[in-house]
Amino acid sequence: MDDEKLERTMEFILNNQAQFSADIQKLQEAHKEAEKRLGTLERVSLNLYNSTVEQGKNIAQISAEIKELRESQKETDNRLRETDERLNAVIFMAEKFFSDGNGKSNKGKK
Repeated sequence: MDDEKLERTMEFILNNQAQFSADIQKLQEAHKEAEKRLGTLERVSLNLYNSTVEQGKNIAQISAEIKELRESQKETDNRLRETDERLNAVIFMAEKFFSDGNGKSNKGKK
């Protein structure tokens, strides 16, 4: 191999080595940026998980409260139904008391 060819080969090798070094440096910088983004994604994922767990607890609590409200409403409906029945009985008794059976008032009759 003559000196010129040896020199071109060495120059080629040095240029490739320089390019490899530059590429490696770019890859290292890209890796650092990717690590930062990954750290951010990890924090966001953890926050999302914690929020989801908290929402699940809140939903369970709200569901329990809704169940209690339903039971209370059923109880209120039953009491209202009983009150209606009693009121109807009172109305019936009042109508019977004030009527002689023909729809006429007992007022004035003695």
